[in-house]
Amino acid sequence: MNRTKNITYNITFGLNCLLVFLVLFGKTLAIPTWLQVVGRMHPLLLHFPIVLLVIAAVWEVFLSKKIENTEGIAKREIGDWILLSAALTAAISALMGLFLSQEEGYNAEAIAWHKWTGVAVSLVSIGWYVFKNAIRQSKTFSLVASGASFLAILMAGHQGANITHGEGFLTAPFKPKNEVAQVKIEDAVVFNDMVKPILEQKCVACHNSKKSKGDLIMETQELLLKGGKNGKLWDPATVDLGLMMQRVHLPLDAKEHMPPIGKPQLTDEEKTILYHWIKGGADFKKKIAELADTDTLKIIAKTALKTGETDHYSFKAADENTVKKLNNNYRIVYPLALNS
Repeated sequence: MNRTKNITYNITFGLNCLLVFLVLFGKTLAIPTWLQVVGRMHPLLLHFPIVLLVIAAVWEVFLSKKIENTEGIAKREIGDWILLSAALTAAISALMGLFLSQEEGYNAEAIAWHKWTGVAVSLVSIGWYVFKNAIRQSKTFSLVASGASFLAILMAGHQGANITHGEGFLTAPFKPKNEVAQVKIEDAVVFNDMVKPILEQKCVACHNSKKSKGDLIMETQELLLKGGKNGKLWDPATVDLGLMMQRVHLPLDAKEHMPPIGKPQLTDEEKTILYHWIKGGADFKKKIAELADTDTLKIIAKTALKTGETDHYSFKAADENTVKKLNNNYRIVYPLALNS
């Protein structure tokens, strides 16, 4: 058992040495294809050291006296293996994250913070294991070690969430929810009030200044017009209206489908809004009031935007059977609002 533990410790120590070396001197690191695959396993493994460190903290803080008073050797052995497993998985996870960070599309500053906090989790873990016997002599020391681990995990997790899901992801539930603003039709702008909210909710999380997949940032009008490494986002002169609409309409399991599988997908109405906005010239300043009454965007806007106005009709709703007959491969008829 001790031999296995020593071998595991030596591997963990070696991985931490490699980790520190690569962080300090690996700026020009060239990652081979097989290591890129290993790097992409980072999100899969990173939960293991988190859980193990939490278990280690509970074990060391709340069972320290029991370790002395009951089956001492067995209890210590369990505690040792929990700490060592946490240290090993933390080192492997940090190395995977380092390999993943070499791929394009990540903001250097955001990655740097996440990288160093991830390294901190690994170093704190192995440090806790190395000095475990001294730390166990005092409950205060155990609390300090646990607190340092939790702090490192929280900082690394927060930075990772910002990179993956956008700025402020961790604290988003505490912030006021972004409800659709009360806006009158005559004041509403097609881009600001219909298109921009879709991009912010479904696209910006992966295409922002901290995480620009495909070198594409969608936070401002200028950057939207600039496009990414694959070219401009739209072209009203083409049949398919350009790259963005191509990607949106790809099969869900296609590699280039946007948003990627696992992310919130565009609704049919959102696709319709983007389609007609681009088809109409992708004007950033055009108001909804300037559109014809029969324009699809204007029809959607009357129900999609909270105008504070209520339409009242004297005629009965369309018969459901009639609506079903009207629907075919080229025409879709559906209610825009209940009882409208």
